[in-house]
Amino acid sequence: MADVYYIWRLAEAAQQIDVLAGFLATRHAQGPEFGRETAEWAGAGRAAVAAGRLGEALDRVDDLRDRAARWAGHPHHPDEPGAAEYDARVRDYAKDMLRAGLGPAEAKLAATGEILRKLGSLQREICARPEADAQARADAHYLAGRGAMAVELGRPGAARKELRRLRALAERYAGTDPT
Repeated sequence: MADVYYIWRLAEAAQQIDVLAGFLATRHAQGPEFGRETAEWAGAGRAAVAAGRLGEALDRVDDLRDRAARWAGHPHHPDEPGAAEYDARVRDYAKDMLRAGLGPAEAKLAATGEILRKLGSLQREICARPEADAQARADAHYLAGRGAMAVELGRPGAARKELRRLRALAERYAGTDPT
């Protein structure tokens, strides 16, 4: 399987290209040449992502970002989201790219509903504990998210690993076994 971080970076580029191109497409008052050039940059960026050429894709993101910068105060301008929201947006792109590389047998998600329920339940339990500080809550969200993504990618072993890490976090803050 390809390097997951590299795929994540490609997913970031793809997500940014889609968001910026979508915003710029609404700037139709700039004339047909503006729209054609923006569509060409977006198309070239998407082609670069599909071919795995990260540097080229990031160059097209920069072109689109520079073009969108003149509308920075516009109410629909795609400002930078917070870290958690950004990861959530990119995560779907990354999942799709990773799934595309999996064979049909690998992508089966048999018996993962229980893992997802346990992840969610334990995450809520940790966040509800008064002794859990902000860092513990952030860690709980992070671990549960990683586990859920592993499930969605058809990696139940990795999801169980994140579940074990989440249980260890719960034990650290409660001093009891959270089963």
